[in-house]
Amino acid sequence: MTTAPQPKPIPIPALLVFGKPTGPDTPQASWFPAEDRPTVVAAAQSLKFSVLEIRTEAEKALIVGVHEGVLKGAGRMIVGSITPEVYKRIEEYVAKASPALATTAANEEAARAKPSPEQNKNISSAGGAGAPPAPSSKAVPASPTQAWEKLKAGDRVLAAYWNLEKEAEGWWPATVARVEKSEIVLNWPDAPHYPAIRRKPRHVAILHPEFVALGE
Repeated sequence: MTTAPQPKPIPIPALLVFGKPTGPDTPQASWFPAEDRPTVVAAAQSLKFSVLEIRTEAEKALIVGVHEGVLKGAGRMIVGSITPEVYKRIEEYVAKASPALATTAANEEAARAKPSPEQNKNISSAGGAGAPPAPSSKAVPASPTQAWEKLKAGDRVLAAYWNLEKEAEGWWPATVARVEKSEIVLNWPDAPHYPAIRRKPRHVAILHPEFVALGE
């Protein structure tokens, strides 16, 4: 007689990870269970996210509209996208209940928006204090579409993902299957059983040429 497999326990939200590390217009947040605490905290610090402990009923209410995050190998973490309204609700709660955490999050956003000392130095030396650098006749910016036109089968990219409710859940690693006239056909390397998807170029992010995935 075989023993029936025991159902996996339903994870209980214990940590709320939130922030705007990729830009002020892309709020992100996900929750994680308590058993992942050390890995989540370390990964959040590395990726410039803030972490809120979920203890009270008010804090549990903050995860409405927030999906469970995903921990990958080598300390990687996937945090989903959320609506500005959900992010504002989190910000307002943190500002009242945890001012120190709110200050840290605000300082991190300000640091990302503020030019580095090296940038300021370059600007000053090019055309005086506060003046932008003089345009170069040799610098010709590439057309935004040229980079996507150069994609080929096997290239690694990041693709926007929406769930069945049409809710954005962040950007996920994908592999180019082929490039068509107005769309890019992609496969999910972490979920090979999923069917190929199609994305417009604006929903595909091209990785830096020197990018190497952790663990490779």
